Amino acid sequence: MASDGYMNEPMCLVEVSPSESLKLNQDALQILAGITEPVLVVAIFGPPNTGKSYLMNRLVNRRKGFRLASGTKPPVRGMWIWCLPHPLHDGQCLIILDVDGFEAKEQGNQGAEMSVLALIFSSIFLYNSKGTIDEEALEKLRFITKLSDFVQIHSDASEDDTFLFSGLFPEFLWCVRDSELELYVDGFRLIADDYLNSILTMGKDTDDCSVSYCLKTLFPKHKCFEFCQPCAEAGTKSLDEVLEGHLEHDFQIQSERLRGYVLRGQVKTILGGHEINGQMLGKLIETCVSWMSNGQVIILENLCDIVLCKEPIVELDKYVTVRKREKKVNQPKMERIVPLTSPSEGRAHYNMEEPLCLIENSASGELQVNQEALNILSEISQPVMVVAIVGLYRTGKSYLMNKLAGKQKGFSLGSTIQSQTKGIWMWCVPHPLQPDHCLVLLDTEGLGDVEKGDEKNDSWIFALAVLLSSMLVYNSLGTIDEYALQKLHYVTELTELIKVKSAGGVDESLEFVRFFPAFVWSVRDFTLELKMNDRDVSSDDYLDNALKLKHGSSKKVQDFNLPRECIREYFPTRKCFVFDRPADKEVMRNMDLIADSGLDPAFVKQARAFVTYVYSTAQIKRLKGGHMVNGRLLGTLAVTYVDAIRSGKIPCLESAVHALAQIENSAAVSEATKAYEEQMGKLVQLPTGTLQELLEVHHQCQSESLHLFMERCFKDEGQKYQQELMNAVAEIYAAVCKKNFQESVDKSNAIILELGVPMEDKIKNGSYTKSGGYAEFEKDKELLVEKYRATPGKGVQAEQVLRTFLERKEQLSESLRQADINLTAREKELAASRERAEMAEQERKAKEEEERATQQILEEERRTMAEHLQQLREKAEQDRISLVQEHEKVLKQRLLEQENLKQEGFQDRVRDMQREIDSLRKQREDTESPSFVDLALDTATLVLPGFSKLIPFGAKLAVNLFKKFF
Repeated sequence: MASDGYMNEPMCLVEVSPSESLKLNQDALQILAGITEPVLVVAIFGPPNTGKSYLMNRLVNRRKGFRLASGTKPPVRGMWIWCLPHPLHDGQCLIILDVDGFEAKEQGNQGAEMSVLALIFSSIFLYNSKGTIDEEALEKLRFITKLSDFVQIHSDASEDDTFLFSGLFPEFLWCVRDSELELYVDGFRLIADDYLNSILTMGKDTDDCSVSYCLKTLFPKHKCFEFCQPCAEAGTKSLDEVLEGHLEHDFQIQSERLRGYVLRGQVKTILGGHEINGQMLGKLIETCVSWMSNGQVIILENLCDIVLCKEPIVELDKYVTVRKREKKVNQPKMERIVPLTSPSEGRAHYNMEEPLCLIENSASGELQVNQEALNILSEISQPVMVVAIVGLYRTGKSYLMNKLAGKQKGFSLGSTIQSQTKGIWMWCVPHPLQPDHCLVLLDTEGLGDVEKGDEKNDSWIFALAVLLSSMLVYNSLGTIDEYALQKLHYVTELTELIKVKSAGGVDESLEFVRFFPAFVWSVRDFTLELKMNDRDVSSDDYLDNALKLKHGSSKKVQDFNLPRECIREYFPTRKCFVFDRPADKEVMRNMDLIADSGLDPAFVKQARAFVTYVYSTAQIKRLKGGHMVNGRLLGTLAVTYVDAIRSGKIPCLESAVHALAQIENSAAVSEATKAYEEQMGKLVQLPTGTLQELLEVHHQCQSESLHLFMERCFKDEGQKYQQELMNAVAEIYAAVCKKNFQESVDKSNAIILELGVPMEDKIKNGSYTKSGGYAEFEKDKELLVEKYRATPGKGVQAEQVLRTFLERKEQLSESLRQADINLTAREKELAASRERAEMAEQERKAKEEEERATQQILEEERRTMAEHLQQLREKAEQDRISLVQEHEKVLKQRLLEQENLKQEGFQDRVRDMQREIDSLRKQREDTESPSFVDLALDTATLVLPGFSKLIPFGAKLAVNLFKKFF
């Protein structure tokens, strides 16, 4: 064990005994108890002899660490742990979990248990295999289809609640060793991620028992890394004995790429988005192993309470469900219940104990954005799910939003006929199911308020709710009938209030479905039975029936169809919830003071179903093109749209995206440049011993700054802002190089001055002008050179400075040689020849140093270009995936609407829609093509600023700087 609480080498964390019982190593828990920093936990699992341990050793830049497989079973089987300081982030701990490989016959017991534990403990889960990804390889991951046998979100969850795991499990990385992946299709090279995605989409999505379906739905991210054979010597010696220089260059690059990706991962969080440290991780491990050893299902909600010390740890039994894993199939099906963890107990940086007005509706009817709300949004860098609620005033909108916030009080409910909410109010809380995501709740003022008397203002409030949200809840009373739909006339006015493109000129309403939020209709105080034609129907069937169109072309039919057509065509998905009356009139006047136990149980159940649906299905707010919106961007969007409305213009999605892109990209350049400059200042100690040392630090800092830029930028057309970043980094690096060279010259000069004092004294007192003085001078000069070269810390210009010094002493040496009467003419000629050879050798060394520096700089230029192109490729791939998802969303909605029209008998509309569907399919196919990314790169105008301009900081500069001091 290291003295600082970390580990010098791995140790066993969980041992699997021959009898298949689990034994926890208390020494490992003791080490975790001493780690108070947040932890990034990386776990690796896979078949035996696939090279898992070697890959983990490379992750922490160690040749030895985790024991490499030797072909025989190790004496101790189980999970091994290694705790180390994070290589990139101060104040964080990196924890590696290496799970021993289990044979296929063991996958049903020990292997499955260990894999589930690794999933629960980690923030990044690596699955390691060899060869290719095919059905046989997928079958070895069968354990992920049985996760509900081992783990549930809460104790009374139903068996079909597995979909809620999405976002709770770690990022899934598939590492394919000794790769045999076929990455070429029709001459185009796929990236490994494309290959994995294609494999996962080959199966039927409806088969929720398949491994591919579970991989896609249960894990928030999945990524693929391929690796060639490490080296030709792999079959003759252990890999930990192979020197770095003997490894295949491609393997080194591939493993470094994985290392860089993993080390940029997020710290471990648990349900509710709470970051955990080593102490909390130890408690989590101890609890999970205890429950699993007893055959009990792991309840994530209860686990969260224990880890966060909401209850004394001694009351463990309180949290253990009586349901054993082997008896799970006998349990009755339970209602889906949302996690009880309050979202507001999440991360402090949201800092909202109560709602705040985001868009104010002044007495004069003008809309304006509240700066205090913008300040809060500007601090939220996480992606946001934005849920807005609209509807007639006094229909109970605020109550539902308080339930989503996990609070009894918050948004003002009011108990009179007057509308309480004015403008749009905002409440930001950590998402209860998605770590590192923010749930933004927007409560709008009631539509149709008679006291306001300005229906245009209502229309703008409705339009803003649509523009800002990723899920729109429309709240109404009673039933969905003609009266209710006519009250929703605001949706028919959206074509007059929102533009997609700045140029316009076409029916832009066809594009609304790409950018509009999901639509949820909540019907309050519902008194009807959900039946049609004497059969029970769902609330969704009830809504679909209410939205059916009438045949005909009369004005009356057109008016009847218009709001229905708008809802069906504009919104990508629609959902309906009906609510019983919560209580009698007296109780309802104080709803914010009444606990659920005081309300109608049916209403409580319906409210919970609504909250669960919103938590599990609300998507991240995205801009046109698929770029994710964070709090900062959401605030800028609000300002952009409100400014357009105030100036009498129509809010335009395309213009808003361009405006945001300019703001964000400029800020991204500034942030990345500052990060590069700060990191260089921390990591570089001038003068560096070699130029290569400086280049390595520069490359590391540049990669980090580029990663920061890529995370924040979007729509960087022509790579204008990326080029701006490259130029800014190059200027800073050039300044550092110049300072490094000058510091080296200064240091070297100082050393030579100090070492040369005795020689200077002898020159002044004439010691060298006597008989034999030349030989004494040469001896002293050689001694000075020897001491000079032995003195460390001179930097990159050491040989150049020495060369200049010797050149300056050359004339004195010639005079002493000619004046020394002890030397014969032959000896003088030999001495002169020797001096010329020495000077030539020194010049060769100096020139070699300069050429090496030149080559290193040019190599760094190529390396930098490759790095930037790789980052650009990854960004283009992310954009491609976002566009594919956008096309899929629209296509799915259009196919569903076409089917509805077909069933309702609108054959002409079905044919018209088919043309649109064919066009959408073509767009999707073009976007899915591997050449899509290549085309994006072909249009890139990335040009390096030219690091070769740094080459002049060589011999000439050294000579000039040297002469300034002598």
